[in-house]
Amino acid sequence: MLPGIRTALICACAALVGGEVVAQDLQQVGKKGGVNLTGGLSAFGAMYTTDLDDPRLSPYSWGLSGRLNLSIYELQLPFSFVFSEKERDFRQPFNQFGISPRYKWATAHIGHRSMHFSELTMNGQRFFGGGLELSPGKFRFAAMYGRLRKEIFADTTTEVIEEPAFERTGMAMKLGGGTQATHVDVVLFQAKDDYDAIALRNGRYGDAQPEENLVLGLGAAVQVAKSLQWQFDAAGSLHNVGVVPDERTGDLADAANNYDSFLFNVDPRSRRGAAVKTGLSLNVRGTTFSVNYDRIDPLFQTLGNYFFMRDVENYRASVGTGLFKQKLRATVSLGLQTNNIKESLALRTRRTIGSASLTYNSGKVVTTSLSWSNFEANVRSAYEAAGTDTLELRQVSDNITLNNNLRFRNTAKGSTRSMDIALGYQAFVNEGYPSQPAMTTVTYTGSVGYRSAVKPRAFSWGVRLTTSLFESAGLGRIKYGTSLNARKGINKDRTGVNARAAFYLNRGEHYGGSTSLVANAGLDQRLGQTHRLGLGVNYNGRSTNERFENSQYQMRLQLTYSAEFRKRERKPKTP
Repeated sequence: MLPGIRTALICACAALVGGEVVAQDLQQVGKKGGVNLTGGLSAFGAMYTTDLDDPRLSPYSWGLSGRLNLSIYELQLPFSFVFSEKERDFRQPFNQFGISPRYKWATAHIGHRSMHFSELTMNGQRFFGGGLELSPGKFRFAAMYGRLRKEIFADTTTEVIEEPAFERTGMAMKLGGGTQATHVDVVLFQAKDDYDAIALRNGRYGDAQPEENLVLGLGAAVQVAKSLQWQFDAAGSLHNVGVVPDERTGDLADAANNYDSFLFNVDPRSRRGAAVKTGLSLNVRGTTFSVNYDRIDPLFQTLGNYFFMRDVENYRASVGTGLFKQKLRATVSLGLQTNNIKESLALRTRRTIGSASLTYNSGKVVTTSLSWSNFEANVRSAYEAAGTDTLELRQVSDNITLNNNLRFRNTAKGSTRSMDIALGYQAFVNEGYPSQPAMTTVTYTGSVGYRSAVKPRAFSWGVRLTTSLFESAGLGRIKYGTSLNARKGINKDRTGVNARAAFYLNRGEHYGGSTSLVANAGLDQRLGQTHRLGLGVNYNGRSTNERFENSQYQMRLQLTYSAEFRKRERKPKTP
């Protein structure tokens, strides 16, 4: 077969296979390797029973999932899928397929993909469509267009809770130049909701309103010196919420007529916002210093992020250093955060956050870490200066944690023993008006665990003791318990038997208490080199007032099957 035809067929196979595919280098196609399939498949069927008034699971359930990687002459095509009985009525597309082939400095994205443009514009938002990335030399270009969200109508005929949504399409483009350490990028992002006007008037979208968004961003990084780097990210946004009328009046009517375009409809209600994030980092002989500043306007909006915190201003500084060949590491940080930066809210909150940690790792036996953090928030009324209202609130939270781990390994016997101890302290103080007493809440936690494993005997077991004490307003509550688990392999570990049980008690003042028991047991059997069967049962019970006759329980029985595909080992040719 001609090389060009063979490459074309391989690319066609890549498009048909689909799946969750990372960018692949087509330059190496056909040069070495063959066809291999790696990954795994798993399936399960389960039965569930309970005496709860509101069962948390279905009486019968099943599922099938897989993560496979098809390798064709160095072209990697990884994909994954999940099917279950829960997805039969799900109105959003659950099966997602995509591919991102790469050739030299060009990468294409086809299908369900995600791309990163900048933190303030489009960052990890999943889309269904197409994209392109080009990076010849120091030139940087990226673009995408596709559907960000599918349309969902409100459904009052079923008990399934689904949030109505408009179909949202978006586009993004980035143009820049430079290297990873020093570069400048300009990013444009646009998104708009499409809707049915009749369905909107009839309330088919519930309380949701269509949105329109345009964001222009600028990102830069400069390697000021060998150990000093400056980063900068800024963006401005326009955002509409609600239906834009065909005829607009008001102060910005002329501006709307002059600046309307296919990217955005300027409207008197259009919200304008800006955001900036910048920072300096210095690394000197293993010691790192950094200072950062963030400011996000309350009206700044980007629909290219799933979640974005607005109306905040942050100052942060940190220092970290390593001693004794980096076995001992210490870090300290301090930050100040305020909201209501436009003074448009009745309350303004100032938060001070400080933290410190010390970690020691011997590299063989001992690992110890000690961390502390302090969070202080001060709330003041915006009308206090005018004398119309008085409100002062101070909240302080202290957290201290200590973790120790000891690990002993006997290579000759193939045994490993480990022990860990964890202690925690958390205090929260809420101070209101001067005439009101402060309210303090304190929580203490602790746990001790031990685990032993002997590989030649295919046997392992472990035990853990836990306790926690909660105190608030002069009342206390304590929880303590223990858990034990073990596994034994039979027939050269092809058959495994495992069990686990945990028992917890809750006691407190003016509280009758409760008791809970969690237990599970399982059996797994390996068939051949790639297949495995498993059977497991899980029980979860809880009683109050120490009377098991008033208990509630949940029980689940599950049968599983899994298969693992490994790369074929090619035997060397004999001369």
